[in-house]
Amino acid sequence: MKAVVKFAAEPCSTEIREVPVPEPGEEDVLVEVAYTGVCGTDPHLHKGTSAFKFVRPFILGHEFSGTIVQTGEKVSKFKVGDRVTSETHAEYCGKCTLCRQNNYHLCRERRGYGFHVDGAFTKYVKVPERILHRVPAGVSLKAASITEPFCVSYKSTVVNSNVNPGDTVVIIGPGPIGILCARLAQLSGAGEIVMIGTEGDDKRLALSKEYGATIIINSSKEDPLERIMSLGDGYGADLILDLAGSSSTLKLSMDAVRPAGQITKIGWGPKPVGFSLDPLIAKSVTFKGHFSHTWDVWEKCLTLMEKGLVDLDSLITHELGIDGWEKGFEMVETKEAVKVVLKPI
Repeated sequence: MKAVVKFAAEPCSTEIREVPVPEPGEEDVLVEVAYTGVCGTDPHLHKGTSAFKFVRPFILGHEFSGTIVQTGEKVSKFKVGDRVTSETHAEYCGKCTLCRQNNYHLCRERRGYGFHVDGAFTKYVKVPERILHRVPAGVSLKAASITEPFCVSYKSTVVNSNVNPGDTVVIIGPGPIGILCARLAQLSGAGEIVMIGTEGDDKRLALSKEYGATIIINSSKEDPLERIMSLGDGYGADLILDLAGSSSTLKLSMDAVRPAGQITKIGWGPKPVGFSLDPLIAKSVTFKGHFSHTWDVWEKCLTLMEKGLVDLDSLITHELGIDGWEKGFEMVETKEAVKVVLKPI
């Protein structure tokens, strides 16, 4: 079967290769992949600029949906023909303190699809039963393939942040996760939802208004801090979600958050910030890092999709065959696409 394989550490050491179909273990299923979403991290992995450590060679792709075609002997809750999507946590111990506290996404032994374990930019992928989720009847497999970024949005906005009715929420970065954060902030009752983008983000900023953003700011044309501080009582935002991750957006977050407010940092930024973090202390700000998701979050997100409360189909602007992976990566990087999905051939 064809697969997009990152085979060496050097930049752009990625190519289509023929690989064997994986053999599922007794607690695994074999999923025939319908669609795989291109994450913003995938081009960084391809070019060797990712903050993640990984083991080569491996098949890329960690956002996917499909149909079960084979089950292991000990699989009891799923059967051949079931439409499913899967968490990214291909392996974790299940026994440590973090796993027992439903923080298995932080387990020291966690290994993720498309980073440490062969992922889903291919025809078939082996999945443990414990991380499978059924796709509701009214949800397309195409939409279900990007449940994972929706789950990142949900856990960061709803679980790891405080959004109260009437709050001012600022979101930095109008990518798919940021846009879905806007919708979740709206569902949580936020009064103002400010989406901040930069050069090249005009289409994404416009789309974010359809997902609940009440104010959009292009930082290449307008000073975001001045605009944010002009809202409400002038003390700043109750919550800032930083999807961009750079030192400049952290500085903006610190300046724009109100005293006793919260900053949730979702975007990665491996470079040193180069400035004091004392304003976090002076303002008594809650500063949280956010990573990944858990089983309960997946079930809630699929329910929201089933009820029609969150639309994922409209985020998918381009569909390509797996041979078009490099074009898909480029479209994500240049912001020509909001979300690209690849379909196995």
